[in-house]
Amino acid sequence: MTISTLSRQSQSTTSTGTDHDAGHARSGDAVVTLTSHATQRSFRWGQPWQLGSAAYWVSRCEEHSGPSTRHAFGSSLVEEIAACILGGYGIPARVGLAAFASLRDQGLLDGRSAPTGTELERALQSPIEVGGRLVRYRFASQRGHRLARTLSTVAAEQPPSDPHQLRAWLQELPGIGPKTASWIVRNHLASDAVAIIDIHIQRAGVIAGVFNPAWEPGRDYDVMEAFFLAWAAAGRVRASDLDAVIWSDMSKLGRSAARALGAPHDSASWYAEQT
Repeated sequence: MTISTLSRQSQSTTSTGTDHDAGHARSGDAVVTLTSHATQRSFRWGQPWQLGSAAYWVSRCEEHSGPSTRHAFGSSLVEEIAACILGGYGIPARVGLAAFASLRDQGLLDGRSAPTGTELERALQSPIEVGGRLVRYRFASQRGHRLARTLSTVAAEQPPSDPHQLRAWLQELPGIGPKTASWIVRNHLASDAVAIIDIHIQRAGVIAGVFNPAWEPGRDYDVMEAFFLAWAAAGRVRASDLDAVIWSDMSKLGRSAARALGAPHDSASWYAEQT
């Protein structure tokens, strides 16, 4: 990944991704150019007070993160896999975490033996308390049996410890794609070598001008991840913290996030340099 910047005031350029470049990128008048996977994107870095700019999200990250920031849900790989599978697509975050806590508290995730799909399904069918009311987990059978097959493999094999190798290994397991695998890796290893590219990160990246609106995670995950990691490097913040702050804020805004921050998800951002 190459990072270069152009200051509108000085009209001077810097070359590749060094600390000097990162500092220069933090100037509000800078145009930042990121190059990776034979793809180049140029965008205005912006100011911290400009909603939706790259600088805005870096500033939000600096406000809410620290050296001890931890994103893990569980205390083991087994627990982290369970939390991320149960909190995957179609499940509200609070419901997924409540389902995970229920399985953990019942001793089904202690790692001593792999629970069966039937055991997990029955446990997930029991009502769980979320926000003071009882709810039912939506995909008890599907996620229960998927999680059982996954935990059986984890018990039988030795997972890699390298972030990229662990992600590739996880993607061989049933129902785990690059987003969920990256989520597990980031949390379990406290890694900044991967990024969780979901709809919230996609929208924020498009609005900031970092992502091309035509990019889709299902097709362009690698390039989107590379540009997201470069965004964090240019702002000198941890990629895991930037990801978490964007997800938290964007998920609270919901479908109105794009309009609130200044651009629809499927059109060019004001911050993107027009060519």
